[in-house]
Amino acid sequence: MLTAVPLFNASCNECGLKKLCFPLGLDKADVLRLDAIVKRKNPLHKGEALFSTGQNFQSVYAVRAGGFKVSTVNAAGEDQILGFYLPGDILGADALSTGKHVSTALAFDTSTVCEIPFHELERLSLQLPSLNHQMLSMMSKELVDERMHAELLARKSADERIALFVLWLARRQERRGFNGQEFRLGLLHRDVALYLGLTPETVSRILARLSDEQVLTWRNKQVRIIDFKALSTLAGEPEEDQSTHCRTQCA
Repeated sequence: MLTAVPLFNASCNECGLKKLCFPLGLDKADVLRLDAIVKRKNPLHKGEALFSTGQNFQSVYAVRAGGFKVSTVNAAGEDQILGFYLPGDILGADALSTGKHVSTALAFDTSTVCEIPFHELERLSLQLPSLNHQMLSMMSKELVDERMHAELLARKSADERIALFVLWLARRQERRGFNGQEFRLGLLHRDVALYLGLTPETVSRILARLSDEQVLTWRNKQVRIIDFKALSTLAGEPEEDQSTHCRTQCA
């Protein structure tokens, strides 16, 4: 059921995430036109589905708060996590080619979204070139995430996978103008393990060791990177790439 949510009923023009969800360059009148097609859903609680595999495609969703894990079931009947979506991300575009969702999106924390009926968004994007460009960017993000996931799974050691995953999360935070050194993340170790092709015990053991070594901590849904350089080295990144990602801590 779609209803107005008092805590999250600001228009797109006033929303702090508008620069993340939608393109710069829209004037106030255009933003109001966009806002007119957006529907704001009640908050979803942890474990509730935003959409499910096989559901007809009707809308895309902009994450305002919390986050979602997108998963599918493999041939062996096992859950396989395909990606995580955080505030500012847009999800649901996986169904564009088939007309049905091929995955399930579950909230991993109390989460809110803006629902954007796709046929209305498509019609409006034909009239607003900058919005059309953003739609193409939105679709390409799925390919970027798939490539990133493949790169993570290609790493030989569990240490490399976990280090690269945490760095990826931190850089996503920074690109969105948030604190990349310390941030909230309500993911379970089991979710991370499924995404990285590891066991929950392995994830917990490595995170405990990295905490002891003062590289990073991940406690009570709070991630804090203590040593960016050490984390980048553990991820197997070239030294010339490391300097561009530890400005906050190394300056």
